[in-house]
Amino acid sequence: MERISLTSTSWKTAVAEPIAIRLKDTVRLVFVPTVVDNQKDKDACVKGHFVYQKKKKLDGWEDVRAINLSQLKPAEGVKLELKSAELLFLLKKLADLYRIHRQDGIQRGSTQYVKLSSALEGLCNATDEEFWQFVELSSDNAIGTFKRIAKWLSSVENSDKVVESLESLSVDNIKQLNVVAGLTVLKKALEVWIDNQYSTDEEFWQRELTSNSFVLSQIFSFPVVVVKEKAYIGGKTFTNQGGNIVDFLYKNQMTSNPALIEIKTPSTQLISSRYRQTYNMSKELTGSTSQVLNYANSIIQDYYSVVGHETSIFGAYKPSCVVIIGNTSELDSPEKHKAFELYRNNLKDVQIVTFDELYGKVNSFIKLLENGN
Repeated sequence: MERISLTSTSWKTAVAEPIAIRLKDTVRLVFVPTVVDNQKDKDACVKGHFVYQKKKKLDGWEDVRAINLSQLKPAEGVKLELKSAELLFLLKKLADLYRIHRQDGIQRGSTQYVKLSSALEGLCNATDEEFWQFVELSSDNAIGTFKRIAKWLSSVENSDKVVESLESLSVDNIKQLNVVAGLTVLKKALEVWIDNQYSTDEEFWQRELTSNSFVLSQIFSFPVVVVKEKAYIGGKTFTNQGGNIVDFLYKNQMTSNPALIEIKTPSTQLISSRYRQTYNMSKELTGSTSQVLNYANSIIQDYYSVVGHETSIFGAYKPSCVVIIGNTSELDSPEKHKAFELYRNNLKDVQIVTFDELYGKVNSFIKLLENGN
């Protein structure tokens, strides 16, 4: 894509890069344009001069020594002839400069412009009605263009102009954008679950839930923020051994009370052997329950050694404890359902959530947004 650079030299003038009209290996003919604010005739806004240049030994170009016209003898003269293609090329380049001045005048400092194709320029200058017609007649292209723009917006360093543009939209427009963006994120998270619901890789789920922390936030009835994943929460002995590392450390956004989340995998067993009229819980489930309770005790006992003087990071009153483990598809009989529910609902200080329940909330949220839309 062609770029045009202008650099101001005063309040009324700006120089453009030389326009190479004729180019050979070691010599070239250029026109050096200057954009001006002409108070007498605003349309006459570009001036310039021709220069022959020769190539330097290392890089770049330098002007060939000019002829002093005042020293020409009688009957001597200088003729500079442009071929028809060269003249047309020059006129097109100058037309761009005229157009820039008409739109922006002289900008202070260095300014770079991008020359658009006629089709893209037409789209940028289209009225709202013309733009909607384009979208309706070519929805696939429009959606593809939106994806590319959205990708650029997500990586732009200075977002002030983006925010300023969004502020000009109506409240309904902004709500609609939020719904679309939210649905996209939720559907991607749900897609990961569908594709990996039998994964036994605990580190995979650690990474996935770190990337999509909003999935975990749905567990709580209060607003939470992530403090740290793989967080040290105390427990070391005087030999500096035996430290406790919880998978996720959250906190209540309002009260700073911590929430400890321990995760296993969707394939981790929930139910063990049958015992008379019921079932035992698996050692993985009971072990995880004991583990997260130990973490809660550790973070209270070793609070000041963990946070030091940074007590604003989180408090340590009575930590909420959560274990995310297994899949309810394992509960293939009413007796197993009963045993599991009796176990987890009689736990006073630990909340047990299965992976399919967790992502079931994501699916419900998607349906809610789609129906509301």
